[in-house]
Amino acid sequence: MRPYLVLGAGAVGSALAAYLARSGHPVTAVARPDHAEAIRTQGGLRVVSREESFLARLEATTRFPARLAPETVVLITVQAPDVETAVQEMGETARVHPVVTWQNGIRAEETAAPFCPRLYGGVVRFTATHLVPGEVRLRRPGQLILGKHPRGEDPLAREIVADLNRAGFTAAVSPDIGADKALKLLVNLVSGPPVLLKRTGRDPLLAWLQTAVLEEALRVFAAAGVRAEPASGLGQTPEALLEHFRAGGSPPDTSGGVYNSTWQNLYHRRPRLENDFYHGEIVRLGQQTGVPTPVNARVLAVLEEVRAAGMGPEPFDRDAFRSRFADVVEFPPGDETGAPGEEPPGNLEI
Repeated sequence: MRPYLVLGAGAVGSALAAYLARSGHPVTAVARPDHAEAIRTQGGLRVVSREESFLARLEATTRFPARLAPETVVLITVQAPDVETAVQEMGETARVHPVVTWQNGIRAEETAAPFCPRLYGGVVRFTATHLVPGEVRLRRPGQLILGKHPRGEDPLAREIVADLNRAGFTAAVSPDIGADKALKLLVNLVSGPPVLLKRTGRDPLLAWLQTAVLEEALRVFAAAGVRAEPASGLGQTPEALLEHFRAGGSPPDTSGGVYNSTWQNLYHRRPRLENDFYHGEIVRLGQQTGVPTPVNARVLAVLEEVRAAGMGPEPFDRDAFRSRFADVVEFPPGDETGAPGEEPPGNLEI
């Protein structure tokens, strides 16, 4: 079976590595020292999902190997700011082996392309959490999308997608991976605001802000000519996504200890957030096209305020949350808490 190397085995990378390994593929995970050591000590990577728990047997190391088996596919799962460092670490291997970039945002492929002639873009449509060395948690092995960069598909793309499907994911090939990545960026935009608010049920304040973030982003996309659509057939349209939040959204789902990447970065007190590749992308495109982006700029600024102060995730009650955005978002009157949310359309994992 085809070997895989996962470069940057944090939350998403660990989930990919574990399920591929369990399905029989030789897998090597390049991880932080404590994570790699825990995997070696316990004899594998522990996966905890809502359906099952298991130990996946795989190799773990802290450095990119000097040599790879000839047929190895490299899955780069570092966060978006670290892509250039990752492909440089690969050296000549990046020019020889197929590489899949699985980052949020829409810049990873452009960054990696000069180093990686055999480049594929990937979209992750599930939430995974890595808080404890040697363990990854997720709701379920959700959706994965893969396509050639900048567009198209080929036999290898179809083979990797078949491997991911056999491993337990719902995977599809995209003929236009840029459109699927732009659609995922819209989903990422609504993942930041919930991390700022102490956990409640479905909350109209939160949904109102998420709606404003999306409306602003869609105006920017229209002006910049960015196509955001489920070219792979997986995921909902931008119109369906926007309608979901206009209707009140859903209560944040963190049962089982599953949290999104922004929550995890604040929890771990990481020195930077990935959100500049979400909200910051909208702000930059807005500046280029002359479309104002005060809401996305404010969400990014507040997230950076929380990070710099070391507050951790979920720092604000409703009054403090409202006060941070009241001058850029016209919140609805009253203080209703809203009815319990329903499951969102499609697979909305943020």
